[in-house]
Amino acid sequence: MIQTGFWIGKRDWWIMASFNISGEKDLNEVYRALMACGCPDNEAQKACIVLSRKNSGYTFTDMEGQYTLMFASKADTPEQLFDTYDHELKHCVEHISSFYGVDSKSETAAYLQGEIAKKMFPAVAIAVCPKCHHERGEER
Repeated sequence: MIQTGFWIGKRDWWIMASFNISGEKDLNEVYRALMACGCPDNEAQKACIVLSRKNSGYTFTDMEGQYTLMFASKADTPEQLFDTYDHELKHCVEHISSFYGVDSKSETAAYLQGEIAKKMFPAVAIAVCPKCHHERGEER
């Protein structure tokens, strides 16, 4: 599993993302992370069921705590993983936009999406093509 975490804005919102989730160990980590963040048990179990399948994703946001957890399971292809990432990113942006009363179709929301995408790029790139980063000498 590949993970990344970062603040958006001036430490206004925390985002943690996990990619290439597979196997019981990863699912147990997902479950523990969700429970630690106040996710209801039934929702955390549902997330693990969803993520036990390839090509799946799940996003949980705690509006009060101002943080989002994004997850993507292993995918059949790099394109599918990127599709799942993009889908979950959309949910993340909608949640944050909703919290701040920003129209999710606005330029402000589009810039937010770009800021998150830039911060997630290193982890997403490694998840999509670990060989490419190894060959270029990049470590994670």
